[in-house]
Amino acid sequence: MTYYFVFASLLGCRLMSNGRRSPGLYWLILVSLYLFSALRWEVGCDWPNYLINFETQKYANFSDALAQSNPAHWILLETMDVLGLGYVWLNIATSAIFFAGLHAIARRSPAPITVLALAFPVLILNMPMAAVKQAAAIGLICFAFNAFRDKRLMRFALFVSFASAFHGSALIFALLGPFVIGRYSIRNVLLGVLLAVPGVFALLSTEAAEIANSRYLIGDENAGGAIFRVGLLAATGVFYTFYLSQRWKTAFPESHKLISLLSLGMIGLGALLPLSTVIADRFGYYFIIPQLMIYAALPWLYPRGRGQLIMLAPYLGLLVLFLAWTQLSGHYRWCYLPYRTINGS
Repeated sequence: MTYYFVFASLLGCRLMSNGRRSPGLYWLILVSLYLFSALRWEVGCDWPNYLINFETQKYANFSDALAQSNPAHWILLETMDVLGLGYVWLNIATSAIFFAGLHAIARRSPAPITVLALAFPVLILNMPMAAVKQAAAIGLICFAFNAFRDKRLMRFALFVSFASAFHGSALIFALLGPFVIGRYSIRNVLLGVLLAVPGVFALLSTEAAEIANSRYLIGDENAGGAIFRVGLLAATGVFYTFYLSQRWKTAFPESHKLISLLSLGMIGLGALLPLSTVIADRFGYYFIIPQLMIYAALPWLYPRGRGQLIMLAPYLGLLVLFLAWTQLSGHYRWCYLPYRTINGS
């Protein structure tokens, strides 16, 4: 019941704010969600795996951490060891990075509380409350997205690099680099794809890619809920590309290029599903950020009461997805129940 109560409270806060900024309520929600994620105890499917990493790094040093794949994760563990910090500080630190990034996106949205509320049932529960390496990467990619909007190429490149040091999958967003300053057009998109081919082949030749290939493409791993999560992303991408793009360009011109490119990525993830549900799902969590930006902006794209069904659709879709996951998923029952904090309650 804990997760139902949290989501219901978030929806209630969204209703109370009625799309207004309400700074006091926003900060209360942001801090509460951070503490809910950071202070969990033995909650999340990756809890035992990261605990093994934590114990392993006690017998290593910073040089060993730098030599690992995803070195920022191991450097963080080594820093915790040097400072004498317990395992829970991994969640405290990575949740801080994630929520700092989510805040950076939400504060520039016309409806910040909507971003937080709709982030909970999929993004927050599955990332900072489970996959903390990728959660940190997503937080840093949020800052990269803002740098893209501000046309700050070096800042964009730095945040993508930092994010990929936590989770190598974030490197895919380097493909956006040529568009930070360059003009968005179908011709430039196709040119960017062609220029990216050598880098993609280089990425596919790495050891991490070989592991992913054997585990997710050749092996039997499958993400059962991916078809619904990625399907909703793909549907959002299609709807934006064909129905919202011009409205967005008028209402939010500074982010039109970014959201247009990321919407194409959402559609591409849908095409990736038949190849690997796990890989599509893993990349999909990054694209929930632009999905949230689109959902939060819908009242400004359909003003004065028009398109009520369109504005309600994200809430209904995520509510159905959340209820189906919590009622039908063994993954949910095994990893998230009961919810406990570090004091055992």
